[in-house]
Amino acid sequence: MKTKVLYFHTGKSSFVVKDIEILKINYQVVDFLFDTSNKKRYWLQIVRQLYFIFSNIFSAKLIVCQFAGHHSFFPILFSRFFLKKSVVVAGGTDCVAFPSIQYGNFNNRFLSLTTTFSLKSCDLILPVHQTLVEYDYTYQANDYKKQGYQFFVPTIKTPYQVIPNGYDAQKWFCDTEKENNSFVTIGAGLDSRFGFKLKGIDLIFEIAKKFPDCIFYILGGSGINHQAPSNVKLLDKIPNHELRAILSKMRFYLQLSMSEGFPNALSEGMLCECVPIVSNVGGMPDMVSDNGFILQHKNLTELYEVLDKALHHNHLDQIGQQARKRITENYTFSNRKDKLLSAVNQLM
Repeated sequence: MKTKVLYFHTGKSSFVVKDIEILKINYQVVDFLFDTSNKKRYWLQIVRQLYFIFSNIFSAKLIVCQFAGHHSFFPILFSRFFLKKSVVVAGGTDCVAFPSIQYGNFNNRFLSLTTTFSLKSCDLILPVHQTLVEYDYTYQANDYKKQGYQFFVPTIKTPYQVIPNGYDAQKWFCDTEKENNSFVTIGAGLDSRFGFKLKGIDLIFEIAKKFPDCIFYILGGSGINHQAPSNVKLLDKIPNHELRAILSKMRFYLQLSMSEGFPNALSEGMLCECVPIVSNVGGMPDMVSDNGFILQHKNLTELYEVLDKALHHNHLDQIGQQARKRITENYTFSNRKDKLLSAVNQLM
């Protein structure tokens, strides 16, 4: 019989599904969804989680938490009490604070406490990029000049291992001609108090006015309550199995976020040969390297210059192909699978 692993998450996003798939190769995985969509029912979620923990922890050997936060506090606490090993997969919001838009776990006092406890008390942290550990933040000047959990928890001694996300190049590819002057951005929670600025939609709305011959598609943007320019199309969230067909048509993938860890949608867009245009935050400059365009600062004039340069580039097809190659050579599903299983196996 396979060893039991308890896996805690706040939603079955694509990276959660893939990590559960990986762990199931060697382990019996039992997952728990801590639903954060209704803040008024938090206590009910805690009661449900405690019941789940005490029903399963005695027969389990490992606790895995996707992100640190409220939902990881009790799993990590009881893993220590019952001498079970525990892992936190750090992915983004659990490693940052942006007071200017009220975003990030370390921007909230209570959330900061549960995040800090989880990161300091687990046996291993698995960030998806080195910038989630600590890096100099220079994109805009309204927030901390450093980001990463080690900056906010300077006394932390928990060992960590960076394991990037991985992607299946056979699932994500381009099989159609690109639409000229087309940009696509994919986001979730864009109607939240911070989502509009966090994902750079405010910049897109402004820059779109200066490029009237271009079309900017925002997938997941139908709930945005700001008035969009006529050439910005706010669309519903697209089911994952339909997404490749959309990305294949788009010339540019635009990701102008104030904060990112290792965004899946950007990687999937690059695999579909979209030319990436990204902000200088988190893992994105490393992901893109010299196979796209990087906005160094949150500045409309700089953004205009970047987009103008991209639109007038003579070899966009070649850059798109190079962007795909960048992902296929460096961020494969098999690489994440091997490293994740190896890290977990060493703990058991």
